[in-house]
Amino acid sequence: MNAILETLTAVGVFIGGLAARLGIVLAVMLALLVPVLLAAGAIRAFQAVRLRAQGYRAAGNLRFRGGLLYAPTHTWLRPEGERLRVGLDDLAQRLLPWAVAVELPRPGQKVREGEPVASISSGGREARIAAPVSGTIVAVNPEVAREPTLVKSENYGRGWLFLVEPDGRSWTSLPAGEAARGWLRGEGDRLSRFFEQSLGFAAADGGELIGPPPSLLGEPEWKALTRAFLGT
Repeated sequence: MNAILETLTAVGVFIGGLAARLGIVLAVMLALLVPVLLAAGAIRAFQAVRLRAQGYRAAGNLRFRGGLLYAPTHTWLRPEGERLRVGLDDLAQRLLPWAVAVELPRPGQKVREGEPVASISSGGREARIAAPVSGTIVAVNPEVAREPTLVKSENYGRGWLFLVEPDGRSWTSLPAGEAARGWLRGEGDRLSRFFEQSLGFAAADGGELIGPPPSLLGEPEWKALTRAFLGT
């Protein structure tokens, strides 16, 4: 009986010591992890504040930037004197999983609203971008020709496409502000439904948009996608 008690006591002491050591290890890990988590949270909060200060807002699962006008074929416009700077909105840049080449119009070229004016290639697929207004191209962005990924990573900034001098002022009727933000949110929902219907699966993570890699979209579906959202 004494031998059994001694054995049980030894086992208890061993387990207690092991638990104590594990507790110390966990406490050290927690002490090291907490500052990392706090730092990561502070960085995210800083980035959120910085983006908000720059006019960025969420539009459902898409990123919206204030101070711009939004065309129905998913380009944005920013008035600069008599000219309009044009780039891709967040939905347009998500249609391609990556960008390997950008073809831009020529300065001096006349363009017509709704007709293709630029194209972006992801290697196996190409998205043609429609002119949001009729007018004359006065400048293009040489940076995106050298670094095509800018049309995705900085589509509201350095990844702009071209400057156009519009014919008339019909562009002033395009939505901006909260009206544009609501429209973009609705377009994001429409894109999610497109993927669900075309690819047979729901958008992941409760509605998170899933990019359409060429391996998942057949050529007919790709054409339907660009026609439905880019108008080309």
